[in-house]
Amino acid sequence: MKKNEILEKARAEKTDEMEKIVRDRSAVWMALAMVIASGFFVCMRGKDAPIMDLAATVCFSTAVCCFYRFVRLKSVYYLIMGIVLAAMTVFATVRFFHGH
Repeated sequence: MKKNEILEKARAEKTDEMEKIVRDRSAVWMALAMVIASGFFVCMRGKDAPIMDLAATVCFSTAVCCFYRFVRLKSVYYLIMGIVLAAMTVFATVRFFHGH
């Protein structure tokens, strides 16, 4: 292929690689910020306050991220992590609704 053909083919594609990279990296930063904020609120609640709502939230969002990465990258590691985190989400949610 000639240089001009490659450039025209790249311009014809509707998806921009830079947009994908930025979107993926922003999701990582969002998850990190959520974990830090949840950790802060856990510390502020005191030692006897239940934390299952925050645990369920963090586990759920991280599980979604792992499942997304599995679909995109086809890595079994992310599938296993997604399943484990989904199970932890169910556990934390059940504990939350039982008042623990």
